[in-house]
Amino acid sequence: MNQPVLGLFKYVDSMVEAAVSMKDTGYTVTVFSPIPLGVELDPVVMRPNYIRYFALFGAFIGLIFGVVLALGTAALYVLPRGGLPIWPVTPTLLLAYESIILCGVIWTLIGFFIIARKPNFGKQIYDPKLSLDSFGLLVEDIREDKVEEVERLLEGFGADEVNRVEKS
Repeated sequence: MNQPVLGLFKYVDSMVEAAVSMKDTGYTVTVFSPIPLGVELDPVVMRPNYIRYFALFGAFIGLIFGVVLALGTAALYVLPRGGLPIWPVTPTLLLAYESIILCGVIWTLIGFFIIARKPNFGKQIYDPKLSLDSFGLLVEDIREDKVEEVERLLEGFGADEVNRVEKS
């Protein structure tokens, strides 16, 4: 369907204008930058962040694991002590708390790798100028008859170079 187009910009403002325009037109855009960019790009090109759901899921699993471990251990190895409950509350809460933290951190790390698509063994789109002094805007989901139009639009927004790239 498409051959992505990469535009290299000298200034971030012109790249942001081009990104907003391309996003409004319906293309999928990806921004490359040699420096961290501020919040001006957040509503335009940032993907939604689902890490918190991985952390919540991990915390829930940790709570269940900690409670089952504490209560199961107390039920399997009954140590009757005069008048004390078989299932103690305080050790159960402590073990559940530690399990919540442990599983929450582990699932957050797993979620990070899934969402960041790491490791990615496919061919990556890269231009050495993106690490030095240029801002890149990758436009995808372009129909075959619209590629030249997208190239002209990127040049109109002030792109220094516009290249068609191969992506596999």
